[in-house]
Amino acid sequence: MTILVIGAGAVGGYIAAHLARAGEAVAVLEPWAPNREAIRAHGLAVEEPSGDFRIDLPMIDSAAEVPAMAPGLVILCTKLADSPAMVAALEGTHRARYLVTLNALADLDLAARIGADRVMGCIVTGLFANLVAPGRLQRHRRRHDGGAASFRIGEVAGPATPRIQAMVQRLGQVDRAEAVDDLPAARWTKLVFNAMTSPLCALHRTNLHALFTEAPMRAAMQAVALEVVAVADAAGVTLDAICGIPGATWTAAARGDAGAASAVDAGLLAYGRKVDPAAISGMAQDLARGRRTEVTLINGAVVEQAARHGLAAPLNQGVVERLEALTG
Repeated sequence: MTILVIGAGAVGGYIAAHLARAGEAVAVLEPWAPNREAIRAHGLAVEEPSGDFRIDLPMIDSAAEVPAMAPGLVILCTKLADSPAMVAALEGTHRARYLVTLNALADLDLAARIGADRVMGCIVTGLFANLVAPGRLQRHRRRHDGGAASFRIGEVAGPATPRIQAMVQRLGQVDRAEAVDDLPAARWTKLVFNAMTSPLCALHRTNLHALFTEAPMRAAMQAVALEVVAVADAAGVTLDAICGIPGATWTAAARGDAGAASAVDAGLLAYGRKVDPAAISGMAQDLARGRRTEVTLINGAVVEQAARHGLAAPLNQGVVERLEALTG
């Protein structure tokens, strides 16, 4: 079976490189021309604690080339804002199954559009990879290090199925992977993490280690996160652990429990001490390159979801406005 990876950035490039290295039939559709041409000319260089390597990847330029490949699986790793147009272009030429690695609630939204039978969700957590230059990736965490799974895979509704278990085995060739039985809850859990880390890392122009370990930034991060937790609580979502802190502790803190809030602060500090100082968020990478960030699709989604439940999310709205002002 041919696997088509769409997007060769930090996530897509890393997945494609290791799947190809493991012997899978992989092709890559990379919309960003400088990265596409660099990989086509010299291969993709991966630098990581587990060992550096360079690998050639078959590259294609557009969705028009997909039918000839007839991929059995499309791993969607493109920019969140670009995904609707990309899927529409693919749907016009070829119907395949999708594994969606994007942030926010992208897999749930895609399933509503094309059917849950063709969509699986994959939550990528703690990868700590950066596309530092066209054709060159760096990762700051060792593969299969015994920590939390990098890939959490599930159905958009209902418990894990045999196809999910098969996908766990496939992505297990890349790094630790696990099946989840409640993907929406896991999705909201990741949304909390993304909303509190990625934009603030960009706004403060700092690394993730400092964001967690320096008290003023950690307090701001926690405040943004608790707004998201409050929305999830209103939606009836039971959160998983975030940064090693039980979901129930987060929910209690969002409801005003001071002791739980202190436990969250201590947990965030402990988590941050283990984060590599070289790691920065995706939004920080985009801001540094002068690109539009995904803040409207992540923190903006929180604001929209809050309104649906009669809540306000002023801190998340403020994050959107501040980061949008920087990127125009």
